[in-house]
Amino acid sequence: MIAVYKRELRAYMNNVYGWLFMSVLLLFIGVTMFIDNLANQLPYFEYALLDGQYVLLLMIPILCMRSMAEDKKNKTDMFYLSLPMKSSAVVVGKYLALLTVFALPCLVLCVYPLLLSAFGTVNFASSYVALLFFFLTGAALIAVCQFLSSLTENLVVAAVLGMVAALLLFFLPVLASIIPEKPLASFIGLVIVAVLAALIAFVVTRNLSVTAITGAVLVVPTSVLYILMQDKFEGLLTKFLLPLSPFLQFQNVSSYAIFSVASLILMLSYPLFFLFLTVQAVDKKRWS
Repeated sequence: MIAVYKRELRAYMNNVYGWLFMSVLLLFIGVTMFIDNLANQLPYFEYALLDGQYVLLLMIPILCMRSMAEDKKNKTDMFYLSLPMKSSAVVVGKYLALLTVFALPCLVLCVYPLLLSAFGTVNFASSYVALLFFFLTGAALIAVCQFLSSLTENLVVAAVLGMVAALLLFFLPVLASIIPEKPLASFIGLVIVAVLAALIAFVVTRNLSVTAITGAVLVVPTSVLYILMQDKFEGLLTKFLLPLSPFLQFQNVSSYAIFSVASLILMLSYPLFFLFLTVQAVDKKRWS
């Protein structure tokens, strides 16, 4: 894993992708801090971070597009698969390299609240918790984009898929809020989510049995519960989807100082879940 991590990190540092990502992120947040904080004399670093999340929507998919797709395109993934190394070591090594590229500008951002303190009173606890969730949002998005990169060998397709996924996660609270609260609407929506989960299982494993079992395990209990407790399904889909957006968790911390252990667990679950899916996608090719 360490060898993969060093190789990938060296690759990002020796080409334009890594430096472009770090430069754009720092430049954008620097400009927004000047506009939001210095020009308006506001000591809230969280405002600059809220604007910085828009950079993540565009730049992280571009940064991650070559993570797995380039190896498939150049057939270098066969080299990794032929080594006595677990697929998880390869995937995690690549992920940690991406995370390091993202962490470096975040370390620079740690200095910004200290700079703002020269112009007013800064709530350091609020600023650094917001920065932590900013980092966790990026970490979650990197894991999602790395998984999507493992599904194709076309870099442009990987980037586009990543941007679409990032936009869906960003606008998920808006989409969830317009869903009808009727029990039937929630039931249909949950069945669609179950079907999508089964499709992901098929894309990752290419195994119809696993796909059918995944669909059955999710759809059958949902149907039984709907028949037995129909009234409990009112507004359930909205309540289910709203917390799933890492951007919403970050916005709650930055805008309203709403922090909970549950939100932290959700943010940490994103990388774990999508790294697991990426490992399954790689293993599928290893044993095919």
